[in-house]
Amino acid sequence: MGRSDSRVAMTYHATFLALLLIGGAGFLGVGLWLQLSRGGGPVNLEWTGSGFIDGFLTFGVASMIVGGVLLATSFFALCAVSRSCLGTFTRVLFVLATLVVTIGLALVAVVTLLIASNNRPDVVEDIVRDSWERTVSSSDASVVAEACTIQRDFGCAGFESGDCNGCDNEDVRTSLCEQRCPKCEPRTPASVSGCYDSIIERTRKIFLPVGIVASVLAAVALVDVFVVCAI
Repeated sequence: MGRSDSRVAMTYHATFLALLLIGGAGFLGVGLWLQLSRGGGPVNLEWTGSGFIDGFLTFGVASMIVGGVLLATSFFALCAVSRSCLGTFTRVLFVLATLVVTIGLALVAVVTLLIASNNRPDVVEDIVRDSWERTVSSSDASVVAEACTIQRDFGCAGFESGDCNGCDNEDVRTSLCEQRCPKCEPRTPASVSGCYDSIIERTRKIFLPVGIVASVLAAVALVDVFVVCAI
C-alpha cells in the first residue's frame, strides 16, 4: 500500500475509533438511564427479561453490555495500529473482536428496528401485556403506583381501550379489572384510550435511533476490519 493510501486507511480507522467511542458511551448512557429511571425498559413496568424479545424490551442491561463491549473494542482498534501493539497477534485479536461486535450490532439493529416498526411481532404485545398485568396485580403498592404514573403521564387507562369500564365500583370489579386497571388516586377516566399504544410509541422513539446507530456502527466496523488488515 502506498503512503497516500495508508494515510487514507489510517484516517478511516481513526474515524471508526471515534464513532466506536461515541457509540459505546451512548449505549452505556442509554442503558444507565433506562435502568435507573425506567426499570430497564422504555417505561417502568415489571419486565421479566426472561425471553429473547423480552430481553430486548428490558434494554437497560443489554445496552450497558453493548456499550461496554464497544468501548473495549475501541481499545483494540487503537492498539491494533499503534506502535506499542503493532503485530499480527494483536491485529488478529482486533479483527475477531470487531467481527463479534459487528454481528452483535447487526442483531441489535435488526431486533430494535423490527420492534420499532409497524410490522413488529405479535409477541411484543403479549410481552408488554404480561408486564402490565404483572405490574397492576402486584401486591407491592409502589409497583402498582408505576402503572398509575404511566396512566397519568400518557393520559390513558388500562392496557387496551375499555379495560377500565365499570372498574370504579369496588363491588363489581372483575378479574380483568384486577389485572388491567390499577387502583389510582385520583382515578383516571375509563373513557380514555388504553396505554398500549402510548407504551409502544415511547418504545419506538427509543428503539428507532438505537437501531439506526447500531446499523451504521455495524457497517463501519465491518469495513474497518479490511482497512486494518491493509494498513
